[in-house]
Amino acid sequence: MTTLSTKELTDMRTVADDFFPDTCTIQVPTTTTGAMGGLTTSFASTYTGVACRVDPMGAGDESLVGEALQGQSGWWLNIPHDQAIDINYRVIHDSVTYEIQGVIDTQSYRTIRRAAMTRVG
Repeated sequence: MTTLSTKELTDMRTVADDFFPDTCTIQVPTTTTGAMGGLTTSFASTYTGVACRVDPMGAGDESLVGEALQGQSGWWLNIPHDQAIDINYRVIHDSVTYEIQGVIDTQSYRTIRRAAMTRVG
């Protein structure tokens, strides 16, 4: 097995950054408790101008919802390898808001981060 040097991995990440044609805003949730004890979640635009690429998911993708497989229309978010992203975050791309459904961080050499998204509303 060949191991990449730090320089080789850095070079690969630089090349990957060239494939982000757009920018997006990543929103982080904040939950507050109201006077009556109810919880309210709001989203702050914490990361703006994030380099990204949004791709549609292929036909036939499925997700597990309530222990049942369901077809879905979704999108892939591709962002730089070191950008913060979490399943609780939201993304605004081209004036459309998306919820993060899952984050993929299992690559051997992480050159990008990927997240599965669905539209809000």
